[in-house]
Amino acid sequence: MRKILLAAIAMLLISPAFAQESENNVNSQYQASIRDYLQQDVQNRQKAMTKKAEQILVSLPNDQKLYDESFVSIKTNLVEAVRDDGTPELNYVFDISYNCRHFEGVTDDYPSGSYLWDASNSCRAICNLTKIFVEGICNDIFTSGKEVTARITSTTDAAEIVHIDYNGEFGDFRYCPVTYNDEQIRISISQAEGLSNNAQLAYLRAQSVRNFLENNVRNLRSTDNTFYYITKSFSDVGSQYRRTSIELTVHDAFSETIHNMTADKIQDAYVDFNIPQREDAAYNNAYVLIIANEDYTLDALPSVPFASNDGAMMQQYFVKALGIPERQVKVLNNASRNEIKHKGIDWLKDNARAAADKGADGSVQGNADIYVYYAGHGIVNTSGAGFIIPNNIYVDNIKSLNGEAKKGKVPVAQTYDIALGSRDAGKFLDQCISIDSLCRWFKDAPTRNITMIFDASFNVTTRNGSPMLRCELPKGTKLKKRKANIREDVIILLAADFTKTAYSFDDQHHGFLTYYLLKDIKGAAGEIDPITYQDLFESVERNVSKESALQGKLQEIEGITGGRYKDNWQNLRFR
Repeated sequence: MRKILLAAIAMLLISPAFAQESENNVNSQYQASIRDYLQQDVQNRQKAMTKKAEQILVSLPNDQKLYDESFVSIKTNLVEAVRDDGTPELNYVFDISYNCRHFEGVTDDYPSGSYLWDASNSCRAICNLTKIFVEGICNDIFTSGKEVTARITSTTDAAEIVHIDYNGEFGDFRYCPVTYNDEQIRISISQAEGLSNNAQLAYLRAQSVRNFLENNVRNLRSTDNTFYYITKSFSDVGSQYRRTSIELTVHDAFSETIHNMTADKIQDAYVDFNIPQREDAAYNNAYVLIIANEDYTLDALPSVPFASNDGAMMQQYFVKALGIPERQVKVLNNASRNEIKHKGIDWLKDNARAAADKGADGSVQGNADIYVYYAGHGIVNTSGAGFIIPNNIYVDNIKSLNGEAKKGKVPVAQTYDIALGSRDAGKFLDQCISIDSLCRWFKDAPTRNITMIFDASFNVTTRNGSPMLRCELPKGTKLKKRKANIREDVIILLAADFTKTAYSFDDQHHGFLTYYLLKDIKGAAGEIDPITYQDLFESVERNVSKESALQGKLQEIEGITGGRYKDNWQNLRFR
């Protein structure tokens, strides 16, 4: 297989015409899947920006806050378009605005007659958030040389203007095109004459935002920018319509990404594509539970990047690459403790009992191979025991997470670095599931073996390495390393031990452990020899350590075996 791949790549290098034809074929073959991948990327960026905006706005001083009846809206999207020369392009659109929840009794904070962006708390917030996101979360999209179309919408109320001084900050304007109240007009403004109508005032508000973007947003200094202005004056409402919004479109935003993904696909670097289909006998005695907890209802817990994609791809590989019947693979997304126990573990135990051989003497021989996969948050108690964190944690009786925030003193959403005292930690952990308990839940289940895979951090950090909710250790003590107390027939694969961080492989939209686990299964799908735990562990361990270290976030996986497999786990077949 590798020789065929190398030969194909060689042919691409030798013949430019053949290379172009092959690239077109690959582009056509993967167009939909690449778009889905990019759409997920765009959605993840929007989710991250929305969360960041909420945190920033909550922490603003009172005199800089948006007023209570307004909120910031951030939308991102992929848009297919066609250039004037007929060339198709895939554009990235970033749109940020503020809106009023209720109009009655609401006034905007743009002072009457003012036009500078920093005179308005809401416009200042939108401008500063745009700077933060373009330079940060979207830094790899707004790159040098990209064409950017900026549409700035700025509005006024219909209060009559006699004269407003203009200090000439943005120069004079003569017959400049603008859309005003849905009509194309031309605007002229000079310092000598000042402003005499709302069309001019709205236009200057838009020019002030343009001036901010060009002079304060680093990335936009090296892009090719075109600005359009959409201005309005509302005659039937008052000052709540003094508002501004920004839409930035990056043309052909993902051309390099699409090109690189296409090249990588030829070399099969992406596990989300070309999932192999096993052709031999179905793996009928296997039962799988996949738990993917990405979005938590508790404000004190951030989302887990790519956990949903981890779960979805694990399901695809268990069914297609490992040949397990689809009905024997269950996926629980954002699952609570009760759902994990009753819809998940109990379901596995029932199937294990149904698959067992029952002797005439009443003996029971387990035949079922059980797999439990978890992607989400983990936590460790002060004794070093690891717990997975289910969704829907009840916090009304947990002072650290509820009491102070409820009084309006400590906004929980402002930080995820929260220490739980011993009493609060106990109440929180009672709702979590320890690895030890998860193993004990299988106590009476007749199984052949149980494999558990945890792509989670247990050491109070998120997948991006930032601090998270934790159990407060007694002063002067350090977190102890402790292995799980597991039953005899269990093999556990941890993304990292309970004292270290499990990161995400952002370019691949997976946790490191999940990505390399899937990659190894994919690579072995066409081989004659079975996949053994030793081969799988050694390969995943080597690749995770190497790639994570290159990215500056070293991660080392860990394996734990029950007593039955302590000395011979290496030769066991994963499938």
